[in-house]
Amino acid sequence: MTTIVLWVSNLEKSVSFYKELFEDQHPYLSEKFASVSNSNNEVLLHLLPEQYRSEPTLGEDNPIKPVFTVNSIEQAKLAAGQNGGRIQRETNEHEPWRYADGNDPDGHVIQVRERI
Repeated sequence: MTTIVLWVSNLEKSVSFYKELFEDQHPYLSEKFASVSNSNNEVLLHLLPEQYRSEPTLGEDNPIKPVFTVNSIEQAKLAAGQNGGRIQRETNEHEPWRYADGNDPDGHVIQVRERI
């Protein structure tokens, strides 16, 4: 399992996004923290203090890009679109994986992958 910590401006929106992406029926959620996971991935979401919150900044100029294993990139695209994020249509293949880039609701650059 891979675990990553992300600071977010809207905890509920980010929990909804990762809950659907990971197909997690029972994420842990408190006032300022959440853990969303499946057998391959875990994201620990920390609510940013109010003075540091901003609108999402989408783009590729981030120093990291976490890669999350999903059952289906097509399902991930739907889940992302319904929960404030997006997964690009374009995919790349590098055996044994198919990859697609995207953004979560806070604008963090992410990548999803499915086994071919």
